[in-house]
Parts: sequence; structure tokens; C-alpha cells
Amino acid sequence: MALFWNRWIPVRTEGGSRAELIDRLEAHFKANGLKSKITIEGNSLRRIHVLKKDADLAKVLLDAFDEEH
Repeated sequence: MALFWNRWIPVRTEGGSRAELIDRLEAHFKANGLKSKITIEGNSLRRIHVLKKDADLAKVLLDAFDEEH
């Protein structure tokens, strides 16, 4: 299992009322061809991860997503 998580890096964590942004961000990533995973910690924290090799693309897409929202 440790090998699986070494490939992924977290790029955004949201909690509470902003947790739904993670789902929107995942849709944004998917629409742009970027593979991602969501993990849930506790009752309200959601974290989105991308592959290490896609970190630069994720940064660009995050910036574009933040400008829209």
C-alpha cells in the first residue's frame, strides 16, 4: 500500500462548507485529462491528490480553477 501513495501528492484540502469544492476541482481536473484521487479524513476534511508526474499541470489547472471560483 505504501508504494501506491508514494506516487500521489496532495494538492488541495478543504473542510466544512468548502468541502464541495474538492468535487468541483476533481471534475475540472477530469475535464482537462488529469487523473486524481480524493481521500476523506474525519467527517469533513476532503483532500485531492494527483500523480507526482502531473504536479506542474495540476498547479496550472488549480490557478485557473481559483480564478473561476
